[in-house]
Amino acid sequence: MNFNIRRNELVEIFSEFINILKDNPIKPIISGLKIESNNGKVTFTGTNLDINYIKTIYCETIEDGVVIFKPNLALEYIKLLDDETINLSSKNDILSIHLAEFTLLYNDNFPENLKLPLVDEIAKISPQELYKSFERTKFSVAPSTENLAINCIRTLFREDRISFVSTDSYRLTYLKTDNNSLLEKDFSIPLESVNILCKLIKDLNEDITIGSNGENLIFLWKNTYFLTKVTTLPFPNFDAILCGNSFSKEMEFNYNDFKSALKKVLTVARTSNESKNGAILEFKGKKLSISASSGKAKINQKVDMIKNGDDFKCSLNIKFLFEFVENLNNNVFIKGNTSSAMFEITEGDNSSYKYILMPLALRD
Repeated sequence: MNFNIRRNELVEIFSEFINILKDNPIKPIISGLKIESNNGKVTFTGTNLDINYIKTIYCETIEDGVVIFKPNLALEYIKLLDDETINLSSKNDILSIHLAEFTLLYNDNFPENLKLPLVDEIAKISPQELYKSFERTKFSVAPSTENLAINCIRTLFREDRISFVSTDSYRLTYLKTDNNSLLEKDFSIPLESVNILCKLIKDLNEDITIGSNGENLIFLWKNTYFLTKVTTLPFPNFDAILCGNSFSKEMEFNYNDFKSALKKVLTVARTSNESKNGAILEFKGKKLSISASSGKAKINQKVDMIKNGDDFKCSLNIKFLFEFVENLNNNVFIKGNTSSAMFEITEGDNSSYKYILMPLALRD
């Protein structure tokens, strides 16, 4: 194998695959990146068995061939080079990159048929829309893989919309977009796959085609193929939580003032050993008082509000509240009934982006 490639392009490609490749003591070949040079094009292939990623580029190929190696050390080396074009060539068990040599892995056990055909095309979406939707919902995904059923973003494809839902059982985020779908299907995309995909599409300028192949979800864009296995465990029934709720109290806050107050209270609340991130919110008259204390400090912030309903007091996880609010741009609305019932937070009258937050136990 022998080909020339632009240094910046190679750095970008190796960086993308390092997000996916993992050490695998049972099958070490899985930790390797497969590079295949063939008649003017070079194909890079990597997998961790849950995600397959394949990228093809067109460049000057001198000799066709296939190699597999771990790219981590090579990436650090390439970043230090000043040359605009880099040569990669292989001989025996060595891959030469510029003036350095790297040991190859034996390729006889590398998985085959990683690029499955797209059986059902579901939708096309802009990378900015997909990236933004994931970012605005993934913060409330259960972070641990101990409960795979909620360690994911539930993505619902409908004829007139694509919706995204996440929950960690203490809160729930719902986001509806106006994108159209060709088929009506639901998938639970693992958080790890969402995080990797967000890194890959963040600066992309070309629409993404989304499709499926059995229990796999496939994302396609220019010369790039991304496949992720989906979670098949049942996702919680969130429709019953989102629909049919009526609230006796509604409070409206200026976005900047409310966000600033939450951020200040969080600096103290996060240090509390007794109730980490917990704070007391007292809705009284036209003012909201937010207070928190720890063994090191106490804090109280007041925010103007417009309130409909009786005065009341509750305890909320301020970190959870802040994580949703920082995704907004306009006035914040909080709806509730009692200190022990769930709260609904929205941005104005926008029903396309909702947040359900369960309260903490109110301490005297």
